[in-house]
Amino acid sequence: MAGATLPAACRGNVNRTLGNLRIASPFTIPSGIVTTVPSVIARIARDVPQIGLLTTKTLSVEPRAGYREPILHEYYPGCFINAVGIANPGAWNFVQAMKPLLPLHDNKPLLVSIMGSDAREFLEAARILDPIADAFELNLSCPHVKGAGQTVGSDPEAVRSIIRAMKEQIAKPIIPKLSPNLADIRGMARICEEAGADGLCLINTVGPGIVTDAEGSPILSNVTGGLSGAGILPVGLKAVREASSAVNLPIIAAGGIACAGDVKAYGQAGASYFAVGSALAGMTTPAIIDFFSNLARALDQEPGDCAAVTVPAAKSRTAYFQTTVRENTPLGDDMFRLRLHSGPACDPGRFFFLRLAGVGEKPFSPAQDLEPVYLIRTVGPFTRALEKLRTGDTISMRGPYGQGFPKPPADRPLLLVGGGTGAAPIMMAASRWKKSVAKAFFGFASQPVGTFMEELRALAAVTQVCVDPPGEVGEVVRNLALDLSRDPEFYANCTVFLCGPRPMMVAAAKALAVKVPRDRIFMAREDIMKCGIGLCGSCGTETGLRSCIDGPVLQRE
Repeated sequence: MAGATLPAACRGNVNRTLGNLRIASPFTIPSGIVTTVPSVIARIARDVPQIGLLTTKTLSVEPRAGYREPILHEYYPGCFINAVGIANPGAWNFVQAMKPLLPLHDNKPLLVSIMGSDAREFLEAARILDPIADAFELNLSCPHVKGAGQTVGSDPEAVRSIIRAMKEQIAKPIIPKLSPNLADIRGMARICEEAGADGLCLINTVGPGIVTDAEGSPILSNVTGGLSGAGILPVGLKAVREASSAVNLPIIAAGGIACAGDVKAYGQAGASYFAVGSALAGMTTPAIIDFFSNLARALDQEPGDCAAVTVPAAKSRTAYFQTTVRENTPLGDDMFRLRLHSGPACDPGRFFFLRLAGVGEKPFSPAQDLEPVYLIRTVGPFTRALEKLRTGDTISMRGPYGQGFPKPPADRPLLLVGGGTGAAPIMMAASRWKKSVAKAFFGFASQPVGTFMEELRALAAVTQVCVDPPGEVGEVVRNLALDLSRDPEFYANCTVFLCGPRPMMVAAAKALAVKVPRDRIFMAREDIMKCGIGLCGSCGTETGLRSCIDGPVLQRE
C-alpha cells in the first residue's frame, strides 16, 4: 500500500454512522476477545479513546458452558486456533451485570453479539438484551459450534429470514457477521443487504482446523477450532473486497489487523470500521491503551512512515514444556503435592497451565520453580486425573504467565497469608525473600498430614498454621485479627502478600485495612483463567482488569 492515499474511513475527522448510530472512532475489538465481561467492556470504553464501538462476546438465550480447556493455542507466532464453544452466562444474566455500567464512557455504543439456530432464537435473545444494546451483531459465522454460527450462516434462506425478522421487530441496527468459509461472499452480502441489514462484519475465524502437539495429539479439547491472527489477514482482505464490491453497506473488518498498514489495506478494500483482536495477545491493559494510541498516531503519518505498532512474538506464547512426575503425595483431605522433575523459572505469584493430553489443562501457581512443586485440591475431572499421576508419568506445562508479587522493600517487614492451595505462591515468596519475612499465617480446612506442617512452620520466625474447626471457616482470619490487636505497630509498617480462596482474602484484607494502607496489600487472585494471555477475558476483575495478564497479583482493589 506504499504511496496509497489514506482511505477516508481511517481518518479522524470523518463522520461515521452505523444505522442510526454516530461513532466517533473507527476501532473496536471483535466479539469474544478481551471485552467479554461487563467490567472489562466498561474499563476499555473509558480508558481507550480510540475505540469508538464496544462489542460483547456472543450471547445466547440460555447460559452455555462452552468447551473445557485448552480453548486456545498459538501454533505459530501471531497465529492462533481457538474453540471456546461460545461460552457465555446467558442473555438475562449478562443484562443484569451490564446495566449498572451503562451508559458507557462518552456514550460509546454497545454492539451486542447474539447467536441462535433460527429466527425465533435470535429474536428471543435480542428481546432480552434490547435494554442494553445499541446495535446487534448476528453471529452467523462461528465455524465449530453445531447448529449455530456458520451452520446457520451458510443457508441463504435462513440468513434472509433471521435478518428480516430482526428488522421487523427490533428497532436497532442489525449487523450480520459472515464467515470467510462461504463459497459466495458477494451473494450472501447481497442477501443481507436486501433483507435490511444495516452493515456487515467480516470475518470470523477461518476453518475449522486442527493443531496437534509434538506427539500428534490434538491440543484443543474440542479437537477442531477456528484460525485467527496474522495468518488470516489475506483471507479477511479478500472477503471485505468482495463484499464491498457487491453492496453499499458499512463493513466492520476483522481478521489479522496488527498495524496501521493493515488498517489502511482494509480501508482500501472497502471497510469503514476496524476490529483488532489476536494482535492484543499478551498485552496488559496499559499496553492495550498504548497500542491503540500508537495505531491512531501511525495512521496520521505519511504512508512511507507507517510502521507496525506491535512487535511480533518471537515464539508461541502457549508453547508447552514437557516434563515428568517426580513424586505425588497426599497432604490431607482432597489435597496433594505434585513434584515435577523440571520447569521454567518463575517469580512468586505467577502461574503455569498444567496439561494432560486428552484430559485438559488448568492454571496453578507453584510453590517452587525449576524443580516445580504444586499444591492441588481435587475438585473436578482434571484434578482427579492429576491426583492419579505416578512417578515417571508425563505432563506438559506452559508459562509462566501474569504478574507476580513485587520484590518487598528492604525497610519493611513482610507478612505472608495463605489459605488452602493458595499457600503455594506464599511458600515460594517466603523462600525467595527469607530476610524480609517476619510473620506467616496459613489456613486449611483440614489438618495437613506428614511433614507439611513442619515445612510451613520453618518458613518464618513467627508462623501460625490454622485449621478450621468442624463446621466453621475463617480460623486464619480470626488469628490474624487477634495478632493485629496485639501488635498494631508491626502491621502499621508491614507489607502484606495474600493468596487463598476469595472469601478468605476479602476477610483478611478487611481485617488488615484497620492498620495496613491499601497500597501495601498485594493479593494473588484465584480467578477463572482459560487462556493465560489476556484474550478470552474470562478472568475479568470487578474493576475491569484481566487477572491472567494484569494480575493475578494486584494491589487491593
